[in-house]
Amino acid sequence: MPKNIAVLLFLLLALPVSCFMAWAMPPYFNVDETNHVMRAETVLQGHFFGARDVDGSAGGLIDEGLLELLTRYWPVLSEPGRVANPTVTADAATVAWAGKTRFVHIPNTAIYPPTLYLPTMAGLLTGKTLGFGVEDSIRLARLANIVSAALLVVVALRLAAFGHGPLLAVALWPICLAQYAACSQDGLLIALSALYAALISRAIARQARATPLEFISLALVTLLLSMSRPANLVLLLPLLLVMPARIGRIPGWLPLLPALLLPIAWALHAMVHVQVMQVHGEVVPDLGAQVSYMLRHPLAFPSALVDTLSDWGWPFTVAMLGWIGWSQVTIILPDALYPFYLWIFGLLLALSALAPGNRPGWRLKTGMALALAGTILAVFLLQYLTFSAVGAGQVDGIQGRYFAPLALLLGLVMPSVGQRLPLRLQTALPAMNAILLATGGIVTAVALPYAVMMRVYVTAG
Repeated sequence: MPKNIAVLLFLLLALPVSCFMAWAMPPYFNVDETNHVMRAETVLQGHFFGARDVDGSAGGLIDEGLLELLTRYWPVLSEPGRVANPTVTADAATVAWAGKTRFVHIPNTAIYPPTLYLPTMAGLLTGKTLGFGVEDSIRLARLANIVSAALLVVVALRLAAFGHGPLLAVALWPICLAQYAACSQDGLLIALSALYAALISRAIARQARATPLEFISLALVTLLLSMSRPANLVLLLPLLLVMPARIGRIPGWLPLLPALLLPIAWALHAMVHVQVMQVHGEVVPDLGAQVSYMLRHPLAFPSALVDTLSDWGWPFTVAMLGWIGWSQVTIILPDALYPFYLWIFGLLLALSALAPGNRPGWRLKTGMALALAGTILAVFLLQYLTFSAVGAGQVDGIQGRYFAPLALLLGLVMPSVGQRLPLRLQTALPAMNAILLATGGIVTAVALPYAVMMRVYVTAG
């Protein structure tokens, strides 16, 4: 489909909904937003690296105003049947930055680098500078996230050689629109994955190696993705298939070194100096004991993986498409919408196989498919090692939103069959893509805001 149409559809369908989400969702009501906001604040307080305290907690110093705001909303987040009524929201709006700091335990985000928190940090710092309260500063940070993610997605749509339909379909999923408008890394991870897909698509369309600029950009994007989610290191493998022989006077493989070594160095530093095992319920993870158990029982992880996918495959899919909220405030769309989104995505994937820009290239497409499978496997393996009980029969801690960025890459593995398509059908493809995307986007633009307003402010039922 024409790139300008794809960009226009994204801006018209994504920005209004994401801006609404930034305003309508109270602070901390997005999944894990509490700890992500606090990690961004620790960097503003000078903790470039997370810190491990003497009591075994991991985190850093934050302004006490963030904790005070959490106490105002905590009854709604923690107690079933509560909504954010006018009394709660008016009380929360009075919370100001305290100017005093306290160490907080944020084990799931203390290990992350500051890179993808830059928009959140900019929003929080601007809010403090302008004298905004804590709540308005967080909303300003959300708007900074929306702008950053939207710019990256627009660049991806402009650069992509084919596959605009499935790429845009994922970018418009409810979970993605919600994450653009949340103070977390996830919105930028989604947008950067779209940019990765766009850059790879150009090499497929040309049936040639990437240009030096494209390859350096791919290495940088993969570096950013891997720093914040180490499983994404597997996405370096397709880069070997599009690597130019030389970039100026340097060998083509040289940009891959920082993309490989920096995420590994950060992960090792975090593991040694920051990370603590997250005890949850009766589960006490133990990395060393888990590795030892897996060496003695080599089928333990494959068995746990199969059982997890068997029991949780559909809930993961629902969460990947649009399961919004946190703790007791979960926002689930009507059941029929989840198969609806999958059908639209499947049809757009099929249409991308017919797109003129989708050229044959079995080596790169096979490599991309293997990288996708390897990344998914790495996500499960890391959670099994660091978050699951020793010898557990299932993998704990997997969240469906982890797979939304990877869904953006599925269009790259579709076979090329458009060369045999009659000219009349080729000319109809853009309109078919646009109709499917507009239908899904309009449904989301109606269903998601309604579901948010009803669950957060009107009824907990």
